[in-house]
Order: sequence, then C-alpha cells, then structure tokens
Amino acid sequence: MDWRDQYKDKLITAQQAAGMIRSGQRVLLSVGTAEPQYLANALCDRWRELRDVEILTSNTMKPYAWFDKERSSAFKIQAGYLSAASRPLYQEKRIEYSINTVYSPAKWLDASRSAPMMNSDVLLITLSPPNEQGFCSFGEQLWYSRVWVERTPLVIAEVNPLLVRTGGDNYVHVSQIDYLVEQPEPTRPFSLTLVVSPDEQEAAEKIGASVASLINDGDTIQIGLGSVSMAAGFYLREKNDLGVHSEIITSAMVDLYKRGVITGKKKTLHPEKMVATGMFMEPEDYAFVDGNPTIELRDAFYTNNPAVIAQNHNQVAINNALSVDFTGQVTAEAFGPQMYTGVAGQLDFVLGAYLSPGGRSITVLPATARGGTVSRIVPMFPEGQIVSLPRTYVDYVVTEYGVASLVGKTERGRAEALVEIAHPQFREELRAAARKRFG
Repeated sequence: MDWRDQYKDKLITAQQAAGMIRSGQRVLLSVGTAEPQYLANALCDRWRELRDVEILTSNTMKPYAWFDKERSSAFKIQAGYLSAASRPLYQEKRIEYSINTVYSPAKWLDASRSAPMMNSDVLLITLSPPNEQGFCSFGEQLWYSRVWVERTPLVIAEVNPLLVRTGGDNYVHVSQIDYLVEQPEPTRPFSLTLVVSPDEQEAAEKIGASVASLINDGDTIQIGLGSVSMAAGFYLREKNDLGVHSEIITSAMVDLYKRGVITGKKKTLHPEKMVATGMFMEPEDYAFVDGNPTIELRDAFYTNNPAVIAQNHNQVAINNALSVDFTGQVTAEAFGPQMYTGVAGQLDFVLGAYLSPGGRSITVLPATARGGTVSRIVPMFPEGQIVSLPRTYVDYVVTEYGVASLVGKTERGRAEALVEIAHPQFREELRAAARKRFG
C-alpha cells in the first residue's frame, strides 16, 4: 500500500485516540517542547473514566489537568526531569522522579532489566507531516523517540506542520505509526531560552569571559541547559573553528554559527556537523535549523554515550551547578535531598570530556545565591545532599571571581582554589573552615 493511503487510513481524532487508553496502562509522552498537547488534553478529559493510568513525562512544558489533585486517582505521574510545571507536584510528593542521566537508560534495554520509560503500553508523540517518501520528523526533540516507536505496542502521533526537519536520525516512516491525529491549529515553538535574572547578569558576563579563556580555537563544545551556561556561549564570539557535539543546540550556538565561529572543520567526529539530540532555543532560530544540512539530531544513546563523546578530540563540556563543596563535589539538580531539576546529560558529557584527548569540563555558577546572602562554595554538603558530579571527575569551576582548576590537587589544594573564587564576603569564614578541616 502507498504511504499516502496508509496515512489516510490511520487518521483519527484526538478524542478517539484518548479513548484507546485503558485504566492501569503506562503512557509515555515525547520530551519537553515536543509534547503532543491535543492528545494530552484529550486524555485529561477522560479522567472520570480512568484509574491508575501512569503518565511518564520529562521536562514537561504545560501544567496539564492530570497534575490536578482531584485527578490523582486517574493519573499517576512519573518525571524524568522536573520543570516549572512539575516541580511543585514533586515537592508535594504527588509525582515520582526517575533517577537517570540521559545515557543511562541504555542499560535498561538489556534483556535482564526493565524500566517504565523503556517499557510502556502507549506512546504519544508529535511528528511533522510526512515528506515525499513518507518520512516524518520528530522536530526539535529526538532523544529516545526512535527506540520508543520500536518498543511500544501502541504508537499515536500528533501531526504538527510547524515542526522542523533536520539531518541525522531524526525521522520515522508513516508505516511505523499506528494512528495519526492532525492538529486543528499548529502548535508554535516554545520559547525556552533561560533568561539570566537581573541580579545575576553581571556575574554571568564575568563567568562568560572566564569560560572563553578556557576555550581554544578548534575545540568541540557542549553547552548544558541552564541560564548561566547557555549565556556563556555568547562570549565565544572571538574564537575560530569551534565544533558542536552536545546534548542540546542553543540559540548561542546558532549565533556563533552565523558569525562564522562554529564551522566544525576541526572536529574529529562528524566534521562540519552540529550534532545533538534536542534543541532549546528562541522561536526565531528554528528557521535557521529547518532543513539545514549542517544540523544533525541523533539518538540520545549515541550523542550522550561517553565513549562516543570522547571520539571528539578537545571536547569541552560547559554546564551549570547549584553548589560546589571543598572537595569538588557538584550538585546541579537538588537542594539537599529535594530534587529541583535533574542531572540530565551533565555527567555523560563530563565523563566524555574527561576521556577525550585534550578534553575538559567547565562547571559554572554564580558565587552566591538568595540575593548574595548564601555562598555557593561550601565547606561540606549537608547530610542527604544529592551529588550530581563526583569530585574525581570535576575539572574547572568558574564563578564571577575567577577559575579554579581542581585536577591533580589535594583536598587542601582544592579548598584553597575554590575559596579564591568565592564571594569576598565569605572567604574568611571559608578559609577558617578549610584550616579546621585540612589543617
């Protein structure tokens, strides 16, 4: 059968699609900005008919009705990354958090293992319309989508004509989708570039300049999701022939490409290509991405595999943190035992950069929090603090007061280096704490 006929035969309404989901089933949604909003809302409308439907989300963009307390008997929520929409529910202990880096679910595919995110009953995704050959694009968010399509018994796609097309692995054929729902009104791209708060703007500028001092011409960069790390990318405009192998493509990368800074000519893996598995950028930058042969979205099991990352010589990982202790432990996702976001691919890229010939990782954070009243450089994490990066792999730490190089240093040496980049008002008490601890 011609794919065009298949497409017509598979067309249903969002309400018909939602009606296929039964109580007790596990439903997986595509990531973040690619959530199928019409399908999600149609499923939410059935809450009185359903019980214990498990919803698996990651970095959800909208406060869907299944988050409402009155619908808790109908929907059980599990999140792989907390967002502004899902975080309050986690704090109220009304959703569960799944512990993983972006790459670690690769282990969940082993025959002897099982995990909800890789073993669901229903997949709800968003796709572009098919091209002349019948292939649809996953748009700006690929991640695990191809594996999900292969492994999930029932796959329902919401068709959005505004989704971008890229190179790489970012495609699926109509024949692999069970049902299709055309959006009544196309969903426009989200704006998700994280804006640096006014009280951190000066710090971000100084951090960006210090990050630039650690980047060499010809390096391949990764920039993580976070206001300060994403802002730091704009300070690389004086560099030459940078490459991109990253978890996400950001607006800063688009800016650098247009300025001729990013060329990828020196990359040892996929030269002249910007490689990632997702995108978080301003809506106006999607026009640059759409159909651009230099952009390749690849499966997350590939982009975030430390062994693959390390094939790029001079790979540099640039990521946000919330706090760093004297030994170099980093938390980037939690306050004490309370989750705030998720580690995402930060550890994947820190390890990949560590294994890369000439590679290095850069952890960025303002020196203080809460209006300057709290130091982010601390002698010791409190009991129960979740650690995102082990001290053994933390390389450079950057605040607005400078750069601390931790590799090869003793405990005392690390503490001394970190105190020097702490806010001046906290340095004396931090020095006293270092003397007490290390002599």
